[in-house]
Amino acid sequence: MPHVDMLISQLQKRNIDSVYITGLIKRFTSSIQTIRDSIPSGENSGSVQQPPTKKRRALGHEEHQLLAREVCDSILSHAKERFSFTKHLISATLLQGDLFEQHSRTFPEAALETTVEAHPLLDKAKLKTELSLVYDTDQFRACSGAVTLLQFFIDNNLQETFTETVSLLKVLVTTPMARAEAERCFSTLKRIKTFLRNSMTLNALAMLSIEKKLIRSIPDFNTRVIE
Repeated sequence: MPHVDMLISQLQKRNIDSVYITGLIKRFTSSIQTIRDSIPSGENSGSVQQPPTKKRRALGHEEHQLLAREVCDSILSHAKERFSFTKHLISATLLQGDLFEQHSRTFPEAALETTVEAHPLLDKAKLKTELSLVYDTDQFRACSGAVTLLQFFIDNNLQETFTETVSLLKVLVTTPMARAEAERCFSTLKRIKTFLRNSMTLNALAMLSIEKKLIRSIPDFNTRVIE
């Protein structure tokens, strides 16, 4: 279980990508497989008797070994299944504002290939043309994050001009990068509910707290709310 705890703490970091995750999962599964291989297989482990229902009894050594192997097999199976798709993390690098200048010099062909493979609805040739324009334009470089960039396209009525880029942005802003997002929502709700029990404004306050980064990017937000 310490291996599981270490994996969870590493995956909850904000700055992660598919290469980093692949390395983590590879090291994790290797460690679990080593533990699995170190457990001796008893000759009679396949015919384990069920414990009586009326009285609990201690498990024997062979039964402990059998359970340990089953736990390791279950962990290995779930790890491979849950992290079989991480290509959306590579897709996010195509529209990461601080990489636009670098992408303008050397277009990220590999990331584009992975993105189109992960999202077949996108037109590769048109998306590449649109992204090349985005990387070379200072106004787009000033946008920090996919949400800000998508809002810029909407505010300037550029959806029909950059159709493929907008489609990719919509996918990115609605795809959770990690499971930690849901956990942060619960922790936010817990903080708010301490002083506002069943208020009608609970949902609105929760959304403001969760999306505080977006709120701070809105010009004169406090003044507009007061007015």
